[in-house]
Amino acid sequence: MKEIQIIGGGLAGLSLGIALRNNGVPVVLHESGVYPQHKVCGEFICGVEDSVLENLGIQTCLDNAKIHQRLKWWVDGVKVVDKALPRPARGISRYVLDQRLAEHFEKLGGLLMTPSRVRSDFGEGVVRACGKRKSGHKEWIGLKLHFLKDDLAGLEMHLGKIGYMGLCDVGGGRVNACGLFQMNSQIKGKGRQLFFNYLRSAGLDYLAGILDELESDDSSFSATAGFALGKQELQNGFSIGDAQYLIPPFTGNGMSMALESSALALESLLAYSVGDISWDAAQKEYHRKLKSQFGKRTALASSIHPLMFNNIGRASLKQLAKRDLLPIPFLFTQLRTP
Repeated sequence: MKEIQIIGGGLAGLSLGIALRNNGVPVVLHESGVYPQHKVCGEFICGVEDSVLENLGIQTCLDNAKIHQRLKWWVDGVKVVDKALPRPARGISRYVLDQRLAEHFEKLGGLLMTPSRVRSDFGEGVVRACGKRKSGHKEWIGLKLHFLKDDLAGLEMHLGKIGYMGLCDVGGGRVNACGLFQMNSQIKGKGRQLFFNYLRSAGLDYLAGILDELESDDSSFSATAGFALGKQELQNGFSIGDAQYLIPPFTGNGMSMALESSALALESLLAYSVGDISWDAAQKEYHRKLKSQFGKRTALASSIHPLMFNNIGRASLKQLAKRDLLPIPFLFTQLRTP
Protein backbone atom coordinates (compact mmCIF):
# COMPACT_ATOMS: atom_id res chain seq x y z
CA MET A 1 0.00 0.00 0.00
CA LYS A 2 1.16 3.54 -0.74
CA GLU A 3 2.07 5.71 2.23
CA ILE A 4 0.00 8.76 3.15
CA GLN A 5 1.59 11.78 4.80
CA ILE A 6 -0.62 14.09 6.83
CA ILE A 7 0.59 17.60 7.63
CA GLY A 8 -1.19 18.76 10.76
CA GLY A 9 -2.14 16.86 13.89
CA GLY A 10 -5.38 18.50 14.90
CA LEU A 11 -8.79 16.87 14.97
CA ALA A 12 -9.04 16.31 11.22
CA GLY A 13 -5.50 15.03 10.74
CA LEU A 14 -5.49 12.69 13.73
CA SER A 15 -8.91 11.20 13.00
CA LEU A 16 -7.96 10.58 9.37
CA GLY A 17 -4.66 9.02 10.44
CA ILE A 18 -6.47 6.66 12.82
CA ALA A 19 -8.99 5.65 10.14
CA LEU A 20 -6.24 4.97 7.60
CA ARG A 21 -4.24 2.90 10.10
CA ASN A 22 -7.37 0.90 10.93
CA ASN A 23 -7.36 -0.04 7.25
CA GLY A 24 -3.68 -0.94 7.16
CA VAL A 25 -2.42 2.15 5.31
CA PRO A 26 1.09 3.32 6.30
CA VAL A 27 0.77 6.87 7.68
CA VAL A 28 3.27 9.52 8.74
CA LEU A 29 1.73 12.49 10.55
CA HIS A 30 3.62 15.75 11.15
CA GLU A 31 2.47 18.11 13.91
CA SER A 32 4.22 21.43 14.50
CA GLY A 33 3.37 21.48 18.21
CA VAL A 34 3.51 18.92 20.98
CA TYR A 35 0.73 17.13 22.86
CA PRO A 36 -1.16 17.94 24.95
CA GLN A 37 -1.89 21.51 23.89
CA HIS A 38 -4.70 24.02 24.21
CA LYS A 39 -6.30 25.44 21.06
CA VAL A 40 -8.85 28.12 20.23
CA CYS A 41 -11.94 25.95 19.86
CA GLY A 42 -15.51 25.80 21.12
CA GLU A 43 -14.71 22.30 22.39
CA PHE A 44 -18.03 20.66 21.66
CA ILE A 45 -19.11 18.29 18.92
CA CYS A 46 -22.66 18.61 17.66
CA GLY A 47 -24.11 17.26 14.45
CA VAL A 48 -21.77 14.47 13.42
CA GLU A 49 -23.44 11.07 13.08
CA ASP A 50 -22.34 8.19 15.33
CA SER A 51 -21.73 6.19 12.16
CA VAL A 52 -19.02 8.70 11.16
CA LEU A 53 -17.27 8.27 14.51
CA GLU A 54 -17.46 4.49 14.10
CA ASN A 55 -16.12 4.66 10.54
CA LEU A 56 -13.17 6.72 11.75
CA GLY A 57 -12.64 4.40 14.72
CA ILE A 58 -12.47 7.15 17.35
CA GLN A 59 -15.53 6.43 19.52
CA THR A 60 -13.47 5.43 22.58
CA CYS A 61 -11.54 8.70 22.44
CA LEU A 62 -14.80 10.49 23.24
CA ASP A 63 -15.49 8.43 26.37
CA ASN A 64 -16.55 10.59 29.32
CA ALA A 65 -17.36 13.58 27.12
CA LYS A 66 -19.91 15.83 28.81
CA ILE A 67 -23.35 15.47 27.20
CA HIS A 68 -25.28 18.70 26.69
CA GLN A 69 -29.01 18.77 25.97
CA ARG A 70 -29.88 22.49 26.00
CA LEU A 71 -29.00 25.68 24.16
CA LYS A 72 -29.15 29.09 25.86
CA TRP A 73 -28.64 32.29 23.92
CA TRP A 74 -28.20 35.89 25.09
CA VAL A 75 -28.25 38.94 22.81
CA ASP A 76 -26.91 42.18 24.30
CA GLY A 77 -27.37 40.76 27.79
CA VAL A 78 -30.96 39.55 27.31
CA LYS A 79 -31.68 35.82 27.33
CA VAL A 80 -33.74 35.13 24.22
CA VAL A 81 -33.44 31.35 23.83
CA ASP A 82 -33.54 28.45 26.28
CA LYS A 83 -34.42 25.32 24.35
CA ALA A 84 -33.58 21.66 24.07
CA LEU A 85 -30.93 21.01 21.44
CA PRO A 86 -32.33 19.09 18.44
CA ARG A 87 -29.40 16.71 18.97
CA PRO A 88 -27.17 16.37 22.04
CA ALA A 89 -23.68 17.87 21.99
CA ARG A 90 -20.49 16.35 23.40
CA GLY A 91 -18.27 18.71 25.38
CA ILE A 92 -14.59 17.77 25.61
CA SER A 93 -11.38 19.75 25.91
CA ARG A 94 -9.03 19.66 22.92
CA TYR A 95 -6.22 19.37 25.47
CA VAL A 96 -7.66 15.98 26.41
CA LEU A 97 -9.11 14.85 23.08
CA ASP A 98 -6.11 15.52 20.86
CA GLN A 99 -3.83 13.73 23.33
CA ARG A 100 -6.12 10.67 23.28
CA LEU A 101 -6.26 10.68 19.50
CA ALA A 102 -2.47 11.00 19.20
CA GLU A 103 -1.91 8.08 21.56
CA HIS A 104 -4.47 5.96 19.71
CA PHE A 105 -2.84 6.75 16.36
CA GLU A 106 0.56 5.60 17.65
CA LYS A 107 -0.91 2.43 19.19
CA LEU A 108 -2.22 1.56 15.73
CA GLY A 109 1.29 1.85 14.30
CA GLY A 110 1.12 5.35 12.88
CA LEU A 111 4.34 7.37 12.86
CA LEU A 112 3.78 10.66 14.70
CA MET A 113 6.44 13.34 14.27
CA THR A 114 6.38 16.15 16.90
CA PRO A 115 7.35 18.92 16.83
CA SER A 116 7.73 18.77 13.07
CA ARG A 117 7.34 21.60 10.56
CA VAL A 118 7.31 20.38 7.00
CA ARG A 119 7.77 22.49 3.92
CA SER A 120 5.81 20.64 1.31
CA ASP A 121 4.35 21.31 -2.10
CA PHE A 122 1.49 19.05 -0.97
CA GLY A 123 1.95 16.80 -3.94
CA GLU A 124 1.05 13.16 -4.37
CA GLY A 125 0.28 11.27 -1.18
CA VAL A 126 0.31 14.38 1.05
CA VAL A 127 -2.81 15.63 2.87
CA ARG A 128 -3.04 19.18 4.21
CA ALA A 129 -4.67 19.18 7.67
CA CYS A 130 -2.79 22.13 9.16
CA GLY A 131 -5.81 24.23 10.01
CA LYS A 132 -6.96 27.63 8.86
CA ARG A 133 -4.63 29.44 6.54
CA LYS A 134 -3.06 32.69 7.68
CA SER A 135 -4.39 35.17 5.15
CA GLY A 136 -3.12 38.54 6.28
CA HIS A 137 -6.68 39.56 7.09
CA LYS A 138 -6.92 41.56 10.32
CA GLU A 139 -10.68 41.24 10.67
CA TRP A 140 -11.06 38.51 13.28
CA ILE A 141 -9.50 37.34 16.51
CA GLY A 142 -10.39 34.14 18.37
CA LEU A 143 -9.81 33.91 22.14
CA LYS A 144 -10.19 31.00 24.53
CA LEU A 145 -9.79 30.50 28.29
CA HIS A 146 -10.79 27.75 30.73
CA PHE A 147 -12.56 28.58 33.98
CA LEU A 148 -12.86 26.28 36.99
CA LYS A 149 -16.58 25.61 37.29
CA ASP A 150 -18.52 22.35 37.18
CA ASP A 151 -22.22 23.21 37.17
CA LEU A 152 -22.86 24.77 33.75
CA ALA A 153 -25.89 23.12 32.17
CA GLY A 154 -26.08 23.18 28.37
CA LEU A 155 -24.34 25.28 25.75
CA GLU A 156 -24.39 29.05 26.21
CA MET A 157 -23.91 31.68 23.50
CA HIS A 158 -23.57 35.38 24.28
CA LEU A 159 -23.83 37.79 21.34
CA GLY A 160 -22.54 41.34 21.66
CA LYS A 161 -21.63 44.34 19.51
CA ILE A 162 -18.30 43.23 18.04
CA GLY A 163 -18.38 39.51 18.67
CA TYR A 164 -19.70 36.61 20.65
CA MET A 165 -18.62 34.21 23.37
CA GLY A 166 -19.66 30.59 23.82
CA LEU A 167 -19.49 28.64 27.09
CA CYS A 168 -19.33 24.86 27.31
CA ASP A 169 -18.71 22.51 30.23
CA VAL A 170 -15.91 20.20 29.04
CA GLY A 171 -15.77 18.01 32.15
CA GLY A 172 -13.14 17.81 34.83
CA GLY A 173 -14.59 20.83 36.60
CA ARG A 174 -13.85 23.12 33.66
CA VAL A 175 -15.86 25.44 31.47
CA ASN A 176 -14.43 26.47 28.13
CA ALA A 177 -15.07 30.10 27.17
CA CYS A 178 -14.27 30.73 23.52
CA GLY A 179 -15.14 33.79 21.47
CA LEU A 180 -14.81 35.35 18.05
CA PHE A 181 -14.43 39.12 17.83
CA GLN A 182 -13.81 41.77 15.23
CA MET A 183 -10.19 42.70 15.73
CA ASN A 184 -9.48 46.15 17.13
CA SER A 185 -5.88 47.33 17.45
CA GLN A 186 -6.97 49.70 20.24
CA ILE A 187 -7.84 46.76 22.50
CA LYS A 188 -4.65 45.88 24.36
CA GLY A 189 -3.50 43.32 26.88
CA LYS A 190 -2.11 39.83 27.23
CA GLY A 191 -3.68 36.56 28.27
CA ARG A 192 -6.60 36.88 30.67
CA GLN A 193 -6.51 40.69 30.45
CA LEU A 194 -6.88 40.66 26.65
CA PHE A 195 -9.71 38.13 26.97
CA PHE A 196 -11.69 40.36 29.33
CA ASN A 197 -10.91 43.55 27.42
CA TYR A 198 -12.47 42.10 24.26
CA LEU A 199 -15.42 40.76 26.22
CA ARG A 200 -16.19 44.19 27.68
CA SER A 201 -15.60 45.96 24.36
CA ALA A 202 -18.32 43.73 22.91
CA GLY A 203 -20.73 45.06 25.53
CA LEU A 204 -20.74 41.75 27.38
CA ASP A 205 -19.99 43.34 30.76
CA TYR A 206 -22.53 41.14 32.55
CA LEU A 207 -20.74 37.99 31.34
CA ALA A 208 -17.34 39.48 32.13
CA GLY A 209 -18.56 40.12 35.67
CA ILE A 210 -19.66 36.50 36.09
CA LEU A 211 -16.46 35.02 34.67
CA ASP A 212 -14.21 37.44 36.55
CA GLU A 213 -15.50 35.94 39.81
CA LEU A 214 -14.23 32.50 38.74
CA GLU A 215 -10.72 31.11 38.92
CA SER A 216 -9.21 30.64 35.48
CA ASP A 217 -6.50 28.30 34.22
CA ASP A 218 -4.33 30.94 32.62
CA SER A 219 -2.16 28.29 30.96
CA SER A 220 -5.21 27.43 28.84
CA PHE A 221 -5.36 30.90 27.26
CA SER A 222 -5.13 30.70 23.49
CA ALA A 223 -5.49 33.30 20.75
CA THR A 224 -5.48 33.23 16.97
CA ALA A 225 -5.77 36.02 14.43
CA GLY A 226 -4.99 36.83 10.81
CA PHE A 227 -7.47 34.40 9.25
CA ALA A 228 -10.51 34.57 7.00
CA LEU A 229 -13.81 32.80 7.59
CA GLY A 230 -15.41 30.67 4.91
CA LYS A 231 -13.70 28.82 2.10
CA GLN A 232 -9.95 29.09 2.46
CA GLU A 233 -7.80 30.56 -0.30
CA LEU A 234 -7.30 28.17 -3.20
CA GLN A 235 -4.39 25.87 -2.46
CA ASN A 236 -2.84 23.00 -4.32
CA GLY A 237 -3.32 19.56 -2.87
CA PHE A 238 -5.70 17.56 -0.73
CA SER A 239 -7.10 19.64 2.17
CA ILE A 240 -9.30 18.54 5.08
CA GLY A 241 -10.84 20.25 8.11
CA ASP A 242 -10.25 23.97 8.64
CA ALA A 243 -7.63 23.92 5.88
CA GLN A 244 -10.55 23.53 3.45
CA TYR A 245 -13.35 25.60 4.99
CA LEU A 246 -13.60 27.56 8.24
CA ILE A 247 -17.28 27.81 9.14
CA PRO A 248 -18.29 30.81 11.28
CA PRO A 249 -18.53 29.22 14.75
CA PHE A 250 -21.89 30.74 15.74
CA THR A 251 -23.55 29.22 12.68
CA GLY A 252 -21.95 25.79 12.54
CA ASN A 253 -19.75 23.29 14.30
CA GLY A 254 -16.16 23.16 13.11
CA MET A 255 -15.29 20.05 15.12
CA SER A 256 -18.08 18.09 13.46
CA MET A 257 -17.05 19.32 10.01
CA ALA A 258 -13.44 18.34 10.68
CA LEU A 259 -14.50 14.78 11.47
CA GLU A 260 -16.91 14.63 8.54
CA SER A 261 -14.25 15.85 6.10
CA SER A 262 -11.86 13.15 7.33
CA ALA A 263 -14.54 10.51 6.82
CA LEU A 264 -15.21 11.82 3.30
CA ALA A 265 -11.50 11.69 2.47
CA LEU A 266 -11.04 8.15 3.77
CA GLU A 267 -12.59 6.18 0.91
CA SER A 268 -10.73 8.13 -1.78
CA LEU A 269 -7.40 7.81 0.02
CA LEU A 270 -7.88 4.09 0.57
CA ALA A 271 -8.55 3.62 -3.14
CA TYR A 272 -5.40 5.59 -3.95
CA SER A 273 -3.28 3.70 -1.42
CA VAL A 274 -4.14 0.28 -2.88
CA GLY A 275 -3.60 1.53 -6.44
CA ASP A 276 -7.21 1.52 -7.63
CA ILE A 277 -7.22 5.22 -8.58
CA SER A 278 -4.65 7.94 -9.25
CA TRP A 279 -3.90 10.77 -6.84
CA ASP A 280 -5.58 13.23 -9.18
CA ALA A 281 -8.70 11.06 -9.32
CA ALA A 282 -8.72 10.74 -5.52
CA GLN A 283 -8.66 14.52 -5.13
CA LYS A 284 -11.45 15.05 -7.66
CA GLU A 285 -13.62 12.37 -6.05
CA TYR A 286 -13.09 13.89 -2.60
CA HIS A 287 -13.92 17.42 -3.73
CA ARG A 288 -17.17 16.22 -5.34
CA LYS A 289 -18.18 14.67 -2.04
CA LEU A 290 -17.09 17.74 -0.13
CA LYS A 291 -19.27 20.06 -2.20
CA SER A 292 -22.27 17.77 -1.80
CA GLN A 293 -21.76 17.42 1.96
CA PHE A 294 -20.98 21.00 2.91
CA GLY A 295 -22.17 23.26 0.08
CA LYS A 296 -25.61 24.08 1.48
CA ARG A 297 -24.61 24.61 5.09
CA THR A 298 -21.58 26.77 4.32
CA ALA A 299 -23.60 29.02 2.01
CA LEU A 300 -26.29 29.44 4.68
CA ALA A 301 -23.70 30.12 7.39
CA SER A 302 -22.03 32.78 5.26
CA SER A 303 -25.37 34.55 4.75
CA ILE A 304 -26.44 34.49 8.42
CA HIS A 305 -23.16 35.38 10.12
CA PRO A 306 -22.92 39.04 8.95
CA LEU A 307 -26.32 39.78 10.55
CA MET A 308 -24.72 39.41 13.96
CA PHE A 309 -22.28 42.24 13.38
CA ASN A 310 -24.63 45.10 12.58
CA ASN A 311 -27.14 46.71 14.91
CA ILE A 312 -30.21 46.14 12.72
CA GLY A 313 -29.41 42.49 12.09
CA ARG A 314 -28.66 41.79 15.74
CA ALA A 315 -31.83 43.60 16.89
CA SER A 316 -33.90 41.62 14.38
CA LEU A 317 -32.46 38.31 15.56
CA LYS A 318 -33.12 39.36 19.15
CA GLN A 319 -36.78 40.22 18.54
CA LEU A 320 -37.45 37.10 16.48
CA ALA A 321 -35.88 34.89 19.14
CA LYS A 322 -37.78 36.59 22.00
CA ARG A 323 -41.06 36.01 20.16
CA ASP A 324 -40.08 32.40 19.46
CA LEU A 325 -40.24 33.12 15.72
CA LEU A 326 -36.68 32.06 14.97
CA PRO A 327 -36.83 28.54 13.47
CA ILE A 328 -33.94 27.21 15.54
CA PRO A 329 -34.54 23.45 14.95
CA PHE A 330 -34.79 24.06 11.19
CA LEU A 331 -31.66 26.23 11.09
CA PHE A 332 -29.80 23.78 13.32
CA THR A 333 -30.56 20.94 10.91
CA GLN A 334 -29.77 22.96 7.79
CA LEU A 335 -26.40 24.03 9.22
CA ARG A 336 -25.37 20.50 10.15
CA THR A 337 -26.64 18.26 7.35
CA PRO A 338 -25.96 17.97 3.60
